[in-house]
Amino acid sequence: MDWITSKGLIEYQEALNRMESKVSKIINNERNETIWLLEHSDVYTAGTSANIKDLKDPKRFPVITTNRGGQFTYHGPGQRIVYLMIKLERFRFDVRKYVYFLEELVIRTLDDFSINTHRWEQAIGVWTQNDSTSDPEYRLNRYKIASIGIRIRRGVAFHGIAINMTPNIKNFDGITPCGLQDVRMTSVARQGMEISLADFDESLKFNFDKLIKVTTT
Repeated sequence: MDWITSKGLIEYQEALNRMESKVSKIINNERNETIWLLEHSDVYTAGTSANIKDLKDPKRFPVITTNRGGQFTYHGPGQRIVYLMIKLERFRFDVRKYVYFLEELVIRTLDDFSINTHRWEQAIGVWTQNDSTSDPEYRLNRYKIASIGIRIRRGVAFHGIAINMTPNIKNFDGITPCGLQDVRMTSVARQGMEISLADFDESLKFNFDKLIKVTTT
């Protein structure tokens, strides 16, 4: 498994092109499976299930149609993007098992920093019940802290996870995130925590190595 960490902001389309190239080589057994850690410039992306009605402010940021599953989401500075290009045979070609693995990876990593998160049976992703800067009159028991979107091609899964570390949460206002009307977004910063990307990445790698061994045995 190769790990790549990119510094600086990478345009979404450039990252997509590079990921597509890597996936093709993995399919042809020309390179190792790869996990790529990066941050994007501001962008709204539309997954394969996106509804144009959920794009509320199309002039705010560039809008790119992509081939991952899911609906509209925002990417930008302060998000840790984790693109996993991995053979689904590790998970016995069970997509639900793979998504569960991705959720568990985020849950365990955030738990290392005392942030309690959970799954929500109605939607994919990672959720928390707290948001320190929420409108006190807005009572909601679920805030989304990480989004997941994947695509499978010839047995290789790609795309992956976006964890909200320190993004401007107001940037999600231009869309209905993931098509969910009754959900607000949160972040590590809005949980009152300060976590460097280096520390987060180290924990993520540690938890990945532990989980992948359990999953594939």
